[in-house]
Amino acid sequence: MIRTIVAILLIFACSVGAAFASPLQLTAESALSFGDHLFDQGDYYRAISEYERVLYFFPAEPAAKAAQYKIALSYLKGEKWGVAVEKFRTLAGRHPDEETGRKALFMVGETYFAKKDHASALAAYQEFVSRYPQESQSDEARMKMGWCYLSQGQWEQGAGAFRGIPRESARHEDGQRLAAAAGEFPLLPRKSPSLAAGLSAVLPGAGQLYVERPRDAAITVLLNGLFLWGGLEAIHRGNNLAGGILLGFESGWYVGNIYNAASSAHKYNRSRERDFIDKLQGEFGMSLSRNESGNPLLALTFRY
Repeated sequence: MIRTIVAILLIFACSVGAAFASPLQLTAESALSFGDHLFDQGDYYRAISEYERVLYFFPAEPAAKAAQYKIALSYLKGEKWGVAVEKFRTLAGRHPDEETGRKALFMVGETYFAKKDHASALAAYQEFVSRYPQESQSDEARMKMGWCYLSQGQWEQGAGAFRGIPRESARHEDGQRLAAAAGEFPLLPRKSPSLAAGLSAVLPGAGQLYVERPRDAAITVLLNGLFLWGGLEAIHRGNNLAGGILLGFESGWYVGNIYNAASSAHKYNRSRERDFIDKLQGEFGMSLSRNESGNPLLALTFRY
């Protein structure tokens, strides 16, 4: 009886040991899934390591292309713009006729857009539309082209890009509304830099007051007035050297006041344009690019 019990215990111990001894099998799907988990947690660089594991151990698996895409996306989310563009470009070049390649090329534009490099983003979106004019994502590219134009102050081109969204597109109505809204761009309140400079040349501080910077205007009047009064008073008292030095400083403040007035006018105009674009973005949800099903595409501010 005792021998039987001992034998049973030995068999049980061996079976348990064998179970613990058998290693967990790594698969492309499990590595990709763990990478996705890290990505969702915002741990983008550890996610890249898991995606690289997929490429190393399973280069021929279908999951390898997904891993390449996720690596580029992780660099984008980590704001490593240059590396992200390089990875997306490589993927787009390897698979130009597949969905992964087309999506990667679109994401080149999205990366530049997230970086606020609107000139480069515009070129990337134009390339996408030129290469894949029939793709549903081309409508999203045209939409983003319009935003890029507006961000660069080119409201006519922006309106044209919005109007270019086909009638059958789900974004057609938004495009038409944005085109109409872009027509308000030239009507925004603006200040003339040349007028601001001219006013400050005639009366220091007047240009700053014109561009609605009363604090700068007060400081300009005070400093120019003090240096001018001090220089003239020194000369009047016979101290020509001190008077010349003070008037030299005054001439520098005077020229700087003119430049500051013109610069402030440019800042005023850019601020009004930025406020206008921010208002439109809030109304139309600019950051949400969508696929043919109307669901958000994965990008910097998108949910995956």
